[in-house]
Amino acid sequence: MGRPGCPDFAFSTASMLNVRRVLMQRRSKSCEGCMPTPAGSGGCRVQLMVTHAIQPSRDWGPFPRVRSRELSPGSRRRMVWKRNAEEKTMCRHLIVLPLALVAMALLAPPLAAGEATRTVRLELSADRNGPFAVENLAGTMRISAGPGNKVVAVATLHAESEALAEGMRLQQVIGEKGLPTLRVEYPLAEHESLRYRPNDSEGEHHGILENFFGGTSSLKYAGRSVKVSGNSGVFMYADLEVQLPARPVQGTFRNLVGRITAAGVRGTLLFDSASGNIDLDRVKGTIKADTGSGDVKATGLEGTFRCDTGSGNCNLTGFQGDELSCDVGSGNIRLKSLQARLLSADTGSGNVRVEDANLENFKADTGSGDVLLESVGPRLVKIKADTGSGDVVLRLAPEASFEALADQGSGDLRVGYKDAQPIHKGREVIGYRRGDSKIRIDVSTGSGNLDIRPAR
Repeated sequence: MGRPGCPDFAFSTASMLNVRRVLMQRRSKSCEGCMPTPAGSGGCRVQLMVTHAIQPSRDWGPFPRVRSRELSPGSRRRMVWKRNAEEKTMCRHLIVLPLALVAMALLAPPLAAGEATRTVRLELSADRNGPFAVENLAGTMRISAGPGNKVVAVATLHAESEALAEGMRLQQVIGEKGLPTLRVEYPLAEHESLRYRPNDSEGEHHGILENFFGGTSSLKYAGRSVKVSGNSGVFMYADLEVQLPARPVQGTFRNLVGRITAAGVRGTLLFDSASGNIDLDRVKGTIKADTGSGDVKATGLEGTFRCDTGSGNCNLTGFQGDELSCDVGSGNIRLKSLQARLLSADTGSGNVRVEDANLENFKADTGSGDVLLESVGPRLVKIKADTGSGDVVLRLAPEASFEALADQGSGDLRVGYKDAQPIHKGREVIGYRRGDSKIRIDVSTGSGNLDIRPAR
């Protein structure tokens, strides 16, 4: 029979001993703050609590016995209340901890016994000013500026055996659209299923169900169909380090499963992943980041930038250039510290948040989500926002002049400029006008508010 307030669970003795071992390890690291226990009781309350859970006794409680005459009535009440609260908390810990230990064991990625690694290096042999590509099936790809004038790739090949590692190659081939391509070749004729799971240090996000069941991606690579799974298939992947010349280049960097990072490079650049995050830092030129499932994070970009994700967030801090476009199927768009002629943000489900922006034109479209724009620069002339369900909040310069028209299925229209004049359609207020109407604002919401105020 369990203690009052604690449900009855039939844990085995071995399970409870495991719990006790974990808690004792935690106690050995830090037992500070534990309340004193009677001499010979064996230490802190956590140890006592677990000991009693394994070997019930009449005096189940973790508290030292204190004679009633030593405490005031108020102190006794507080003692009883605290005792009950801590007992209930410990009951929950005794239930959750064994389950957590089991879950960690189940969700841990399988270890590759006797993993074999091999490192190969290859320089691109092609027109130094022509377009090229670098391709990998699974692993990481890091792109940076190198010391020389050539495109150089260094691949660290990982496999579950020496024979499989020897079957992997880094070769120059003719790829899509006839481009010279540095490609990691896998023995896909013999193995159509690969096992690869990103390390936690790579920052990839996997849900509990995906980790539990392995998450399988069916892909096309080098003209063949292949499956990449977290839990099944032969263990093979490659980590690539790609060095580019300091001059602008025309490159496509395709890493189907895994993270892509690029820093300090410039040119006409495409970063492409089927499933993986893309991180860009100090990249200049005509830039596109495209991932089927993953986040795009960028800082300090210059030129033009297009972000396209099927499922994932787009986060950008620091942009100077002409055009900036973000298209997200499901996810949030957050942009900060921008200078651009045109900003276009489109998300099927998610919020659009733009702060500290100096723009000329702004366009936002969300199926379900809010739109916030903070733009105080003198260039702004046009704002167009469309939400199926969500609010639109505009924070403009204190001296901004505008004409705002709203088409709202339901929602309020609020303007925080006291001298703005209402625009009527019959008896209905459909907008506001201020000054010479330099900024044209057109907002449509199925269900949501429009709020226009001076930025703080």
